[in-house]
Amino acid sequence: MKLSQEDTACFYNVFFKLIDYTNDRYQVVPGLKNTSGALDVDPAAIMPVRDKLWESDDVINHIVADNPFCFAERELSLVASWRKRIVGDFLIYKHLKKYTVFMGNGRLYGVVGIASPIEELFPSFALPRYSKAVLLPFEGKIIYDSLLNTYNITYGSGIRRRFNEEYRELKNKAGVITTL
Repeated sequence: MKLSQEDTACFYNVFFKLIDYTNDRYQVVPGLKNTSGALDVDPAAIMPVRDKLWESDDVINHIVADNPFCFAERELSLVASWRKRIVGDFLIYKHLKKYTVFMGNGRLYGVVGIASPIEELFPSFALPRYSKAVLLPFEGKIIYDSLLNTYNITYGSGIRRRFNEEYRELKNKAGVITTL
C-alpha cells in the first residue's frame, strides 16, 4: 500500500521545504541546492540535513509558530504531528496487504509507502532487512520520511527463527501499531 498521488505530493512539498529550511538555518550542507520544487534530489546529499531536522523539535516548532511557507491548516497540522516521529533501527520484517511491518523498539509498526509500495523497494525474498528509519504519522497512517539506510545483512535460520518468535510475541502482546 502507498499514499495517494495527492497525499504524496503534499508530503514531498512539506518535507522538502523543511529540508531547505533546516539547511538554510544550520548550514548542514553548504552549497546544497534547494530541494523544494527540484525534479531530482540526491538522497545521499540531503541525508545529513534530514538527520539535523529530526534530532530535535526545533525546526518543527519554528515552522508551526511562524509558518514561513504560508502552509494551509492541513500542512501545518502535518508538520506538528511529526513531533510524534520515531527515529531508530528497525527490521523491515514482512509485507502484509495494508502495510509493511517494521519491527523495532519492542513494537511492530504498520508502515505505508509514499510514492510506491515498500514491497517494490524490498521484495519479500529480500526480507528481513535491517534499516535506520524515521517513522512519521501521516493522517492516520504511518509512513517513513522517504530516506532509508539499509544494510545488506544475511540472516541464518537461527536468527530468522528468533525474529519469527519475537514477531509472534509482539503481535500477541500489542498487535501492529498503525497510527502514531
